[in-house]
Amino acid sequence: MKNTLIKLTPVFIIFLIFSKNVIAQDGATNQYKQMGGITGLTELCYKTKNLELTLIKQIGQLFYTQPEMGEMMFGLLYAFYDAKAVAMEKKVIWNGTTQSYNKKQFDCNNVADKKLIKQFELQLMNGLKSQG
Repeated sequence: MKNTLIKLTPVFIIFLIFSKNVIAQDGATNQYKQMGGITGLTELCYKTKNLELTLIKQIGQLFYTQPEMGEMMFGLLYAFYDAKAVAMEKKVIWNGTTQSYNKKQFDCNNVADKKLIKQFELQLMNGLKSQG
């Protein structure tokens, strides 16, 4: 029994390491999808790309300082631009909690919706700036 436990310990540790990476990657993917959605809506409603430009600048800096992160960042950028396209077409954003796009469409002519979109953009930009 003791020998079996000793043999399984490394397998268990490796499993924990990889499962944490997958969970962290899921969290990052959700964030990039949310940023993509908000970028799409701000582009539609405000004709601006402030969040996208801030994100791209930070990613450029990351590529410069940590080029080994390139493959992971490519996947996150794919999620970002995919969600941006969905937002621009359907006027919805990604909800990481439900793992789906919200059902209610945002309306650029609705003052409350525009205010909410702007608040989301500012929150996400502040989060990016505090990380960089």
